[in-house]
Amino acid sequence: MTIKESIDKNQLKAHQALYDEMDFSCQYSDNLPAIFKQLNISVAFTSYQAGRLMLVRSDGKKLDVNFKSFTRPMGLSATEQGLTLGIFTQVMHFQREDGLLEKIKKPLKKIEDDITAPRIKLKESDHKYSEATVEGQKVTEAKDEPTEAEKKQRDYDESLYAPVDERVDACFITRASHYTGMINIHDIGWGDEGLWAVNSSFSCLCTIEPDFSFVPHWKPHFISELVPEDRCHLNGMTLRDGKPAYVTTFSTFNEGAMWRKSKEFNGTLMDVASNEILVDGLAMPHSPRWYRDKVYFCNSGEGQVCTYDPATGQLETIIEVPGFTRGIAFYGQFMLLGLSRVRASDVTSPAPLAKKYEHTFSGVWLVNLDDNSIVGSVSFTGNVDQIYDVAVLADCSFPEIIEPSHPRMRNHFCYPPLSSSTAELAHKDHPHVR
Repeated sequence: MTIKESIDKNQLKAHQALYDEMDFSCQYSDNLPAIFKQLNISVAFTSYQAGRLMLVRSDGKKLDVNFKSFTRPMGLSATEQGLTLGIFTQVMHFQREDGLLEKIKKPLKKIEDDITAPRIKLKESDHKYSEATVEGQKVTEAKDEPTEAEKKQRDYDESLYAPVDERVDACFITRASHYTGMINIHDIGWGDEGLWAVNSSFSCLCTIEPDFSFVPHWKPHFISELVPEDRCHLNGMTLRDGKPAYVTTFSTFNEGAMWRKSKEFNGTLMDVASNEILVDGLAMPHSPRWYRDKVYFCNSGEGQVCTYDPATGQLETIIEVPGFTRGIAFYGQFMLLGLSRVRASDVTSPAPLAKKYEHTFSGVWLVNLDDNSIVGSVSFTGNVDQIYDVAVLADCSFPEIIEPSHPRMRNHFCYPPLSSSTAELAHKDHPHVR
């Protein structure tokens, strides 16, 4: 399989001020653009180390890897309605609003020309000259010439007002945010009772509800109390029939962060309903996912993806790769698998993977589940070392995300039509309303 270089030079130039310290260079298999375009999917994944939510987009001929900045992005959940992301102290939801496609493909008005914000003016600091008052007299002072970093930041700010890429075929815009505090959020997923999250700090599963930081619902039987001590490193979760069904932990310790100090690997796959351990002795497991009547999960420290059949109790390793496996998503016969490079960490026992391979990889691999073969990969060649979660965005091959800090949030509105009952009420109370 041949390799093509994938790096958007214009995108890097526009965003250089924001990530001078990061090298986002990557390579990808030459068959992936056509595959993703034919399937009409794109791939979203998170890197807490790089502080980015990333989108792998395809026009059928080449891939475009797009970056959005967030603080410690972790768990992802994709539905037909949108994409939900867990970050440092928040959970954020991006609603899919393709009705905005025409608007985001046009230039954005500057705020002083926008009728939705008529009183907003440029700050004096935005002009070449600023006015200062000295002893009651206005004095015009020339500002210092901008630094190279300031010029780059200005270029990036200007780029936000430009139309998005013409190839964009889906729009995800920030719709809601909930502040959880630093619960060390890991996997998330939408179920019958709303949004579920793995709360690693408190060693529990919780739901996200507006009146609380979080609402705890379940903890492993070996955890005695809910305290923010990350006792067993509960990290992974999958739902089945709308309810949390299986989780992964690094250990069964009931003492603050003791899992970091252990010399042995005793990670578990657990059944939530019975609160029982199904598999133990795992090396840093992550990302349990219910699919095709089995639990798929990463035995990350060994670079493996395994399956567990709850009907038979059979455990099987289906693939082993040169990377710390973490993050799984499915689409039909395909599995999208995240890989991370083995890194130095503050745990006593490093991942066994480090002894197996001289070099490990970071990126996303495409696996055909019919024969567990590797179809292709996107691999970072710079210093993006860690991938956490992976999600598939269906029915779009070139999406765009409008993040909360983007100036387009100012006047890109989505709302339902005025209902007939509401209109009749308004006319009754205010006959002049038409």
